[in-house]
Amino acid sequence: MRKLIVNNFVTVDGYYEAHDKTIAGLFEFYHPDYAHDQNFDMYAAERLRAADTLILSGRVSFLGNKQYWTSVPNDANATPIRREIAELYQRIDKLVVSNTISAAELAPWENTRIVPVADAPEQIAALKQQAGRDILILMGRVLWNSLLLHQLVDELHLTTFPIITGDGIRLFDGRPPITLKLIHSRQWQGSGNILACYHVDYNEPEPSLIVG
Repeated sequence: MRKLIVNNFVTVDGYYEAHDKTIAGLFEFYHPDYAHDQNFDMYAAERLRAADTLILSGRVSFLGNKQYWTSVPNDANATPIRREIAELYQRIDKLVVSNTISAAELAPWENTRIVPVADAPEQIAALKQQAGRDILILMGRVLWNSLLLHQLVDELHLTTFPIITGDGIRLFDGRPPITLKLIHSRQWQGSGNILACYHVDYNEPEPSLIVG
């Protein structure tokens, strides 16, 4: 069975993004010594290389990512690692979970298909049964919080950034019925980031098995 891996960053106090659903403002609190740290990009590229399916979700998130990553090859200031990520995004099979994205809005990305929100758990479960490499979710907090409830996430790879924001959108919706076992952790010289990779164990029966 293929593994479904979630790769996200989180602030020290547990936030995923600001209330306006952006991350730019979070870096007002970033230590200047880490201003040009590329280690999160490098780990994202590492995970993309190990996967053959990428899951994206939400209209705003998908369109924003597509706009950014398709512009990188033409950006003279783009770093080499971001250029590689843009190429990996282009090549990998992509599944977009959304009720509002149209087929016309997928261009210029190819190898991309749309799945309605209500069908996502069933289709992702079927995808995990197929032969292949890892299935990866970058960002997509609402989606993968839901997939935790359907027992479909195998690993959480969480990079803690050295930022305290005090407010914003929490990484988790409440307390999911899971326990986490640390697989490995990583630090990078010259970086304030700390990566913790967890195996997800589930404490309750799958929703379809609950009776009464």
